[in-house]
Amino acid sequence: MKSDIVIVYPPVVMKGNYESVATGHEVPPQPLIYLGAVLRENNYRCSLLDANALHLGVEETIARILAFSPKYVGISAPTMLISAAGELARRLKEKNGDIVMIVGGPHMSAVPGMTMEKYKSIDVGVIGEGEVTILELLKALDEKKPLGSVKGLIFREGDSIRTTAPRPYIADLDTIPFPAWDMLPDIMAHYQQSAARIDRLPSISMVTSRGCPFQCIFCARNVFGNVTRSHSSDYLIGLIKHLKEEYKIKNISFEDENFVVYRDRLVEFCNKFIDDKTDITWDCASHVNSVTPELLALMRKAGCWQINYGIESGSQRILDFIKKGSTLKRIREALTMTRKAGILSKGYFIIGHPTETLESIQETIDFIKKIDLDIFQMSHMVPFPGTELYEKAEQYGKFVNNWDDMNIWTPLFIPEGLTQDMLEREAKRAYREFYFRPRPILKYFSRMMRPSSFCKYAKDGFKIFKFLLRKS
Repeated sequence: MKSDIVIVYPPVVMKGNYESVATGHEVPPQPLIYLGAVLRENNYRCSLLDANALHLGVEETIARILAFSPKYVGISAPTMLISAAGELARRLKEKNGDIVMIVGGPHMSAVPGMTMEKYKSIDVGVIGEGEVTILELLKALDEKKPLGSVKGLIFREGDSIRTTAPRPYIADLDTIPFPAWDMLPDIMAHYQQSAARIDRLPSISMVTSRGCPFQCIFCARNVFGNVTRSHSSDYLIGLIKHLKEEYKIKNISFEDENFVVYRDRLVEFCNKFIDDKTDITWDCASHVNSVTPELLALMRKAGCWQINYGIESGSQRILDFIKKGSTLKRIREALTMTRKAGILSKGYFIIGHPTETLESIQETIDFIKKIDLDIFQMSHMVPFPGTELYEKAEQYGKFVNNWDDMNIWTPLFIPEGLTQDMLEREAKRAYREFYFRPRPILKYFSRMMRPSSFCKYAKDGFKIFKFLLRKS
């Protein structure tokens, strides 16, 4: 089938710690299925290729793209895949120099100039949200008009690189059509979350809002900024009903930065869920400051079974330094409220913060064993491009600024006074001291023994426990 444009998520190469703990492709490429829906609605022949989900290598990815004979190829890439995007662009240009290579995503939005300088085969970069920009860009390219009037671009003009005016954020997200889930490969086969994020199967992940109001120094806000916007509860209910009818979905993981911060929408959503007797369970993320006993009770009644809190550290000094906006006291209160509401809690923590010491790591390990937490995850601090930390990481330690290795399982930032071996050793110790206790073990096995999730819990659990027991 011939396409005007092929939109692509690049292949991922698993290596190092990432290969040891990764449990498979879990989250659908949300930007691409939104773009696919917009392009299709505007009569573009569009195809989507998720090379990562299909486990394609570079050669097969290129062959599949060229089979569509596209005029345009659009690639969405986070930082760890930007070199893969650049390599795809280069190889495709070698095969067909007329293809216009377009790259968007968080990395391009964070450091557009550096990216265009490094990867010469990228013709156009999309900065920020892409739904409106892509339509104006393709129209200008089709009509052979100058790109300077299209907001939100960086592009090549002769030997120079030009950047256009910023693209305003989309104020009303409901103007975007439902994501084109049907453009993905089999979502049941390729997009199942890790066992710790699934209550029932089939399950799917989705993002329903954009922007984050908080100021954490390790979070990039280049694509969606601090301007928080969300789909309405009606849009969300309609989308869930569609997924339930088409794919028999029974569980949803909301991947929003903070699903609970949109208080009015959440209350409307929960009440409609309850009134409609929607048989869907769900989990979401929240800041500890956002929850109340009344809200948690309503969420539980509406099917929420787990809340994922970004806690980050058990040291108040560290929390203040990273601008988390939370206190240890409030963390304990939020987790206790969550438990009383009958909702499980998962805590995300980071090791290797700026100014981190063995003493602050010990504070964190002591803290996780005292608080009312069901699931624990520890990752390494990564100064991603576009974050406040990226600009000043070297003031606080050694920073290996290698874009290809920027994943949360690889310690690229080593705080002053610590070593990589220390961080890896202490991260494993944190996992062992949390999980190798009677209550977490019983909790895990009780969930694993449910027929609906036995295989996934067994497979994911074996991989993680093998990693933890391995000598590093």
